[in-house]
Amino acid sequence: MKKSFSLFLALLFLFVSVPAARAAETSGMLAENGRTAYRIVLSGTASAAERTAAQTLADYLGQITGASFPVVTDDAAPAEKEIAVGATNRDIPALGDRAAMDDDAVRILTAGERLYLTGGAARGALYAVYTFLEDWLGCRWFTHELTVVPRQSGLALPDIDYFYEPCFRLRQTFWSFSTGYADFCAAHKLHGVMAYLPDELGGGRYELAVSSVHTMQQFVPQSLFAEHPEYFGSDASGTRSPNRQPCLSNAEVFRLAVAWAKAYFAQNNAILSVSQNDGMDFCRCEACSAFNAAHGGTDSAALLDFVNRVASEVKKDYPAARVETLAYQNSQKPPAGLQVGEDVVIRLCAMNTCTLHALDDASCTPNKTFAADLAGWAALTDNIYIWDYSTNFQYYYAIYPNLTALQGRFRYYRDNNVTAIFDNGCGDLIAPGEFHELRVYLLLKLMWDPDTDVERHMREFCAAYYGAAAEDVLEFLRYYEANCGGWNAKAVRVCHNSCQDGGVGLVNNTALSAANVKQLDKLMQSAQARSLSAEEARRLEGLSLSWRFTKNALFKGEFNWYSGLTDPEAATRQLAADMRVYGVTALSEAGALWLLDTDPDGRMMPTFWYKDEAELGADVLREMRVRVFIHKLLYTVCTPVRMVLDLTQ
Repeated sequence: MKKSFSLFLALLFLFVSVPAARAAETSGMLAENGRTAYRIVLSGTASAAERTAAQTLADYLGQITGASFPVVTDDAAPAEKEIAVGATNRDIPALGDRAAMDDDAVRILTAGERLYLTGGAARGALYAVYTFLEDWLGCRWFTHELTVVPRQSGLALPDIDYFYEPCFRLRQTFWSFSTGYADFCAAHKLHGVMAYLPDELGGGRYELAVSSVHTMQQFVPQSLFAEHPEYFGSDASGTRSPNRQPCLSNAEVFRLAVAWAKAYFAQNNAILSVSQNDGMDFCRCEACSAFNAAHGGTDSAALLDFVNRVASEVKKDYPAARVETLAYQNSQKPPAGLQVGEDVVIRLCAMNTCTLHALDDASCTPNKTFAADLAGWAALTDNIYIWDYSTNFQYYYAIYPNLTALQGRFRYYRDNNVTAIFDNGCGDLIAPGEFHELRVYLLLKLMWDPDTDVERHMREFCAAYYGAAAEDVLEFLRYYEANCGGWNAKAVRVCHNSCQDGGVGLVNNTALSAANVKQLDKLMQSAQARSLSAEEARRLEGLSLSWRFTKNALFKGEFNWYSGLTDPEAATRQLAADMRVYGVTALSEAGALWLLDTDPDGRMMPTFWYKDEAELGADVLREMRVRVFIHKLLYTVCTPVRMVLDLTQ
């Protein structure tokens, strides 16, 4: 990670905002005037992660103090001034039983003039080092390119007695940006991004399937359909299709799944996902339908029964095997009258939840449904993982209103039997805009500790990321999220957003008024007027472009078609040109929508920027033509007004 030593006054609070308990008492000096009497001690048989922890500590202490902290093994004679990292022969009973600690547990203790940074066997020492550097010494890893390391000529040894064990045993993401860098992940105690970290950074828990998810296509590939159509699901009339899930009541499909699973466990010690294919309906044959009907009328019934049977059969040869499946789309609702196998994990997908409301808000229909499903699965098993979603997959650059709701969401998961989190964000390699990097930072903080001080993290991040524009940006963020929800008069509905709100969906699920847009424009202009470095200005440009993109998608502000004082087509062309200069390419997930080198159709929302009229539905064309016709009339009528405004500017 690149290091950035920020000098502006807005960051001063960062180094004095450590909670009082973290710095109230000291036990001497770790370093003073570029010199230290301390050394770092680790075992002669230290793990790769412990060796990384010791070297990381030495590197950062050197940057902070200018002193050189030697690293030695514990076969050296003990000295009074030592920092013991990981399990060493310097251990004392007060540290507790490391064998009883979770692999990620952190234990930090000051005993006399010795500091212990240790914890769980796999990653405890590494996480203890990063916790000490962050919580007691003020280091921050905001992005992989923006690390703040305070300089201190005199560094006191804090008096610490600290233990922490995370509630989420597995913490992974699928985001591009900073989490694509292993050392950044380690600094935030993240197990990886759709993969495990290397052993020197703690490895992984091996509880996220190496084969990922949507795996049924692996043991029943579509290429088998011509010879074995009976392997594939049918509709209610009995017509089978390769575009359906496999028929889970078919004995040969079960045999194929077991053989595939055993071959997997012969090569891997990680959990295996036996999960439905994406975007396909389940089998409606007589046997599958009857089983589902007898167990709550949900597709999760036949799926869970199938997965339970696969897990039971596999364990005959691989007793430690664990199998995971998805509760996703049609299988989100738990079944009745079935149990989840002891070594089966349910990964519940929160795709259809609303971030404008709390998960326990009974007035929010999507969240009420999800909460009931989570409670239902929690009654069946303690092995619940969450697959969460934290971006707008239809519009990567539309500002996604979930930041102020994140903490409540993670606390709800913790309080309702969830043991692991996988957060699915923007995994495409795109130029960061919107609040992408702030969101990643907050997600990582909440995965580690749902009770963390989110407000402090937001202030610190924005001060480092946006410089003197930080307060304007924070006010923009809070105002935007406070006003996105509510009653949408045009759609005649209360807004309930989702991670798939593109096109008309976003228009219908956003309640921003013209007055709200005007206030947000004012806040953005205030931020842009601040004195910023080139890098801070570029980051703010990413947010500004995202705000303009959001307005374009909503037909608001300068993209308002029902005003004679705007030119939406010209504004759209300028937006696209500015986004190209900034480096924007993909606008949505999996390349479904790209920003091309040609001008977009300025009459349309981004979903249809590059569509021919022949590809559009009649309702879309009708709405567009009405808008354009009305705007031409208003534009003509307001010509004198625009002329006067031009003269006065």
